[in-house]
Amino acid sequence: MKKGLYCRRQSAVYILSLIVAVNLYAADEENTKLEKTVITSTGFETPLKDEVKNVYIITSEEIKDRGYASVTEVLERAPGIYIRNSGEFGAEEIDMRGQGDYAKTNVRTLVNGMDLNVLKAGHGNITTPFNLIAVEDIERIEIIPGGGSVLYGGGTTGGVINIITKKKPSKFYVNASSKFASYSYRDLAFGIGGPVSEDLFLKFSAKGFDSKSYRKEEKNKGHYFSGALNYQINDKQNIAITPSYYSQKLKNQSGPLTLRQVEQDRRQSGETQDPQKYTKTDLSIDYSIDFSDSFQTRIMPYYLKTKYTQEGEIVGAGGVKRSYQTKFSDRKYGANLKNRFKYGSGELVFGYDYEDIFDKLSQGDELGKTIHSVYLVEKHDFTDWFSLSGGARYERALYDVKRPESKANKRPAFHQSKYTNSHAFDVIPNFKYSDTGNVYFKFEKGFVSPSPQELVDVVKVDNHTEFKFNGLKPETFKSFEIGIKDTIFDQFFSATVFKTYTKDMIFLKWKDPLHGLGQRIFEREYINLDKATRSGLELYAEQNLFSDKLKLTESFSYVDSKATFTRQGKEETKSLPYVAKRKIVLGVDYAPIKTLNIYASLRNYSKILNSSYEYMSAKTLVDLSAKYKFTKNFSLSGGVKNLFDKKYYSYYDSAADRGAGVYYPSAERNFYVEFKYTY
Repeated sequence: MKKGLYCRRQSAVYILSLIVAVNLYAADEENTKLEKTVITSTGFETPLKDEVKNVYIITSEEIKDRGYASVTEVLERAPGIYIRNSGEFGAEEIDMRGQGDYAKTNVRTLVNGMDLNVLKAGHGNITTPFNLIAVEDIERIEIIPGGGSVLYGGGTTGGVINIITKKKPSKFYVNASSKFASYSYRDLAFGIGGPVSEDLFLKFSAKGFDSKSYRKEEKNKGHYFSGALNYQINDKQNIAITPSYYSQKLKNQSGPLTLRQVEQDRRQSGETQDPQKYTKTDLSIDYSIDFSDSFQTRIMPYYLKTKYTQEGEIVGAGGVKRSYQTKFSDRKYGANLKNRFKYGSGELVFGYDYEDIFDKLSQGDELGKTIHSVYLVEKHDFTDWFSLSGGARYERALYDVKRPESKANKRPAFHQSKYTNSHAFDVIPNFKYSDTGNVYFKFEKGFVSPSPQELVDVVKVDNHTEFKFNGLKPETFKSFEIGIKDTIFDQFFSATVFKTYTKDMIFLKWKDPLHGLGQRIFEREYINLDKATRSGLELYAEQNLFSDKLKLTESFSYVDSKATFTRQGKEETKSLPYVAKRKIVLGVDYAPIKTLNIYASLRNYSKILNSSYEYMSAKTLVDLSAKYKFTKNFSLSGGVKNLFDKKYYSYYDSAADRGAGVYYPSAERNFYVEFKYTY
């Protein structure tokens, strides 16, 4: 087994080295990589060649025709991203730069600039709803690893991901597609859009899907609607209105299997959850005005609501059944005001962000957080080869927490308010040593402000418990980064080395239970206890060869995450669980003839620690797909995922459940085929 793993590692390294070597003999074709635009780093469109930091962009061209059924499948193939699974009924979170169990609060996921992260950290399997977006509606995904507190506020220790949907079709189009895949998956998607007049553009898309899953009893169905209105008011003003709605119903979602069950049938359901429903409704209005060639303003009011409902029956004492309903909703509305002022040797970006967030739970809990922020970022070109960027943000978070009375626990109701202040700043000297290449250094101090839930403890008072505000401070981090990007023989590459120091990490501490009224009553407190260091390396390269008939991409990321915990007055340092130390992604996109495109990808993950500090096995997964255009308008694509039928687990803990083990099997080799018509 060790010998086989060693051989696979050597093969992966050999392939990576070979492809990079081919780069030195690449054809001298025009490279358009640095001409792509990115908006996430400043809030305004900026060519990638003028962007100081290393940013990764996934375009709609790289997404379509590859059989992706979810945002998860797209991001799994992106550099430096690990989809973390903690073993809570398959709950997933996006992890960047080794956040581990803190990924939910330390990686900011946006859709068109709106924050998708739910407010109530740690609410069971309620995760960031990044999969409530149809992949067919994505224009591009911008990924900024590491930091972003100055422009986006707290929760960006690992980075920022901005999913941008299609808004302004340049010409009239109609498309329809239907996909069929393993495990009874089928969907139907439709889109129409284009210019109504010289200044008005409209777009509408819809998708419905229905499927089972790798686990036999699971069922999943839903639908998605999205629209866009883009109106060019005049040469100086533009407004874009983008609404969308997504609904998903889940039945018989499978829990973990024991090792014995896996050996019997790894596809069986085991324990299942009651039916669940997720919905996401959002609306954004993006208004921009150019007061002059040097001064621009963008105003974006928005509304976003995510709802989760679960219904079922509970068997109580004496076998009596009673129905229950669990509800959770996360509602956000706010407005972002961004301004950009260009002057002779640089530019100044400054703005104000307002966001009102409200969570409501079925138990009657109401958690509110209102954020007011001001920020400023300036980039100044001192010479043709040297520039200096820097910025700062001040954030004031106002909290309002309501907890209902519990007569069973003799716990009184709680309703109080408080506020916290947080600051962030960064400094980035940049050296442009050629027309296409630059080296930058970045220092950033950022923060993660607490959620309302984390500000309230459950404390003992006589023979009962009460809610009480604590003195929790925002988590803070300092990050150091060195990066380079360039083109060699017109082929692109980038490299980044980073180290992040985090302190005052927010930790949930359970105390010994009290025994009262015939039941156990737990005390609970949130404290600033831990500190962590995360360091790593990120490499990315792509080559377009033979008149763009062959495109190769390679990425390698390594991160070492360690946390220091204080236990009984002594410090103990351990590696953070749920972190993929190493990830390699190789991609080959080949068009042997004009009507045929073939794509293959390889992903290799290192061993990963679980919650019991047991190493889960390393894995290598290979996907293969192809697209053939029969006519100008009709195409057929298909492929196979997990080509070599690797049997692996998204999560497992062999020591859990009294030694019986906890296993979440992942899909084996599976297939898809998609028919598409485009006019």
